[in-house]
Amino acid sequence: MIKSFRIALAIIFVLFAIESGQAQQSTIVQNIINQVNIDTLVQFVKELSGNVPTKIGGQPYTILSRHKNQPGNDKAQQWIQEKFQQYGFTPVVQSFSTTGKNVYAVQTGTEFPNKKYMICAHFDDMPSGTTAPGADDNASGTAAVLEAARILRNYSFPFTIVYALWDEEEQGLIGSEYYAEQASLAGDSIMGVINLDMIAWDSNNDSKAEIHTRPIGSSNLITSKMYEVNTTYGLGVVLSTINPGSTYSDHASFWTSGYGAILLIELDGDFNAYYHTVNDLVTQASFNKPYFAKLSKLAIGTLATFLLNLNLTIQHTPFASINTSSPINLSATVVSGLEMGTGAAGPKLYYRVNQGSGYGQFAAVSGTPAEGTTVYNFTIPAQPMGTSVQYYIAAQDVAGAVVATSPAGGSGVNPPGGTPPSTFHHFYVAQSTVAFTDSANSTSQWTTTYSWGTTTSKYVSPPTSFTDSPSGNYLANTNSSMMMNNAVDLSNILGANLSFDVQFDIETDWDYCQIQITTDNGSSWTPLAGQYTNLGTGSFQPNGQPLYDGVQSSWVRENIDLSPYAGKQVKFRFWLRSDGSLQKDGIYIDNLTVSKYSVVPVELSSMSAQVGEGVINLYWTTGSEVNNRGFEISRSADKKSWEVLGFVDGYGTTSEPKSYAFTDSKPLNSKSWYTIKQVDFDGTAKVYGPVEADLLGSLTYSLEQNYPNPFNPTTSIKFSILKKGWVSLAVFDLLGREITTLINKETEAGTHTVNFDASELVSGIYVYQLKSADFISTKKMMLVK
Repeated sequence: MIKSFRIALAIIFVLFAIESGQAQQSTIVQNIINQVNIDTLVQFVKELSGNVPTKIGGQPYTILSRHKNQPGNDKAQQWIQEKFQQYGFTPVVQSFSTTGKNVYAVQTGTEFPNKKYMICAHFDDMPSGTTAPGADDNASGTAAVLEAARILRNYSFPFTIVYALWDEEEQGLIGSEYYAEQASLAGDSIMGVINLDMIAWDSNNDSKAEIHTRPIGSSNLITSKMYEVNTTYGLGVVLSTINPGSTYSDHASFWTSGYGAILLIELDGDFNAYYHTVNDLVTQASFNKPYFAKLSKLAIGTLATFLLNLNLTIQHTPFASINTSSPINLSATVVSGLEMGTGAAGPKLYYRVNQGSGYGQFAAVSGTPAEGTTVYNFTIPAQPMGTSVQYYIAAQDVAGAVVATSPAGGSGVNPPGGTPPSTFHHFYVAQSTVAFTDSANSTSQWTTTYSWGTTTSKYVSPPTSFTDSPSGNYLANTNSSMMMNNAVDLSNILGANLSFDVQFDIETDWDYCQIQITTDNGSSWTPLAGQYTNLGTGSFQPNGQPLYDGVQSSWVRENIDLSPYAGKQVKFRFWLRSDGSLQKDGIYIDNLTVSKYSVVPVELSSMSAQVGEGVINLYWTTGSEVNNRGFEISRSADKKSWEVLGFVDGYGTTSEPKSYAFTDSKPLNSKSWYTIKQVDFDGTAKVYGPVEADLLGSLTYSLEQNYPNPFNPTTSIKFSILKKGWVSLAVFDLLGREITTLINKETEAGTHTVNFDASELVSGIYVYQLKSADFISTKKMMLVK
């Protein structure tokens, strides 16, 4: 292990067993734990550390050192390879440099072969001389991985197991970093990693050990499960958790690539006195065999619990905001090998609403299982426009021993999730407007310092994205920013959110980038937390603040809630800082959008003005209405002076679509514009339009760019046709597949506007095409959720 600054960087706290009580034992897991043999473990350590000769390639050999520059390193790698072969595996030797070779074996899962759990350790050691036994660091971890392979090879598991031994950890996690980067590039689904480093030293027989974790992937879930296994099977390890954990062993390579991982290691306060010396021997009195066995059993038992799917997780895609009042259907997949609770103990969705006077109490909705699946469906009753909804989902096993919530952090059983988590999923039932958008084609809306600019090397929407260093890696000791020029007005809103596409490669735990907000025109800045931010740690990063570091190699859509800043004028900036050590590619940003949600009494679905024989007909439809008194129709010849033509009564409150029409029987003999002012019973009003009509003017065929664009989830498409005839307006994806047909009928000559609702579609670029007579026109539009 690389040991550096471990005490200064760690906050230590002790976790306790699951609130609902001790989990049920698994006979299979207990049998696996019982098979862990201390004599086998110690024999592995003796052979790896040169305490006794071994056989490699059929010939006697004593491994005196496993340092990368010593011949014993290659011999140790061969010895590990032969052990895997002895257990019936076909090992993989992964070369990553002229000297470095990882060795790993794969046991393929029966149900989910592409989903992998890993148990790993590094086999190289220190010091660099000809004698480096490395019994504790890290023949102990290597031995436990091989013991896992020896035992688990005799079982079939739903998930795939990777038994991995890394080389050149002591030079900076080189071997594991290479594996993790390759796995990330290949899109490997690594469900969790248990890393073992120095698990045999306990000088005072207190059985204390540390789990190092961070809020990355399944890391905290593995930590909780390790506590559960320790308690359930009476292993007697006294555990403490370091969060944020150290980054000086191979688990950190997986954190950097976004995978969940933990480090199990001996207590820092009772650290090996002979660390990185020639006296790190298996014969030392404090090389504690019972302790070594306990930690090996804990690691292997925890791995087996995951492999048998004896945990419980909830997979759920948060519901997107909507602009219509209708029943809200959600679903979640409960993943577990345990029998799920039913009835009062069945999966529940808890929701609460805010319609302007604060959130009320949570109401519960029971899940309905989809036949033949582990999917549960939930329905939240239709909420009025102008509603903010928070919710979470909970599930438990039939015995009430295990409970999970989404988001994580809730507890309680019978019913599950009676104690809510600290954070919730959130969406709005409200009209949305785009307050700010930037497709990253130029920096005209921003003030940049140093090298921030656009680049064509990476983007989501062509041809460019923003980056801190367009010409390559960011500079050493840089302090650069890209700040919005004009403030966004968040007054008179129900809520708001900031979203953008992002990917990054930033030195972990040192360099960082933050998305910050100011409400005082830049006098002070506050960092914002998103789905992909980490908490700062160490001596260079701002400790405990949200920031971007590590590697996010693919584009992801970041969403940040701006509701705490309602009523403010806000600006944003991206701020990157680096030290003088290691420079990387930096951060890329594309398609920024600030969406505002407001209370609107009526959802207008479409509006059009059509020229008839001596008249102009106005048509509009509503998707839903709340307290709608009606619509006031106005006309203008210059869009400056308006005259009221009439009033059309509304339907009050309804969730059903309604259609309306108004005829201007004495239209102007020139181009004119019409507006529709929706009026609520309490006097609240909103003006829609204008739409244009020209009774005598010459029409042309045209298809206009949709507005807004980008949009979420609705946008308007405006077109004109010269003559009455058949019109087709359809939407396609980029592969040419038709998504929907908006119009396919005979249509009057004139200018028309159609609303397109993409609530059911995923983010991306879509194409819409108008056909009328001999006229065909096609345009692109971007959906950003």
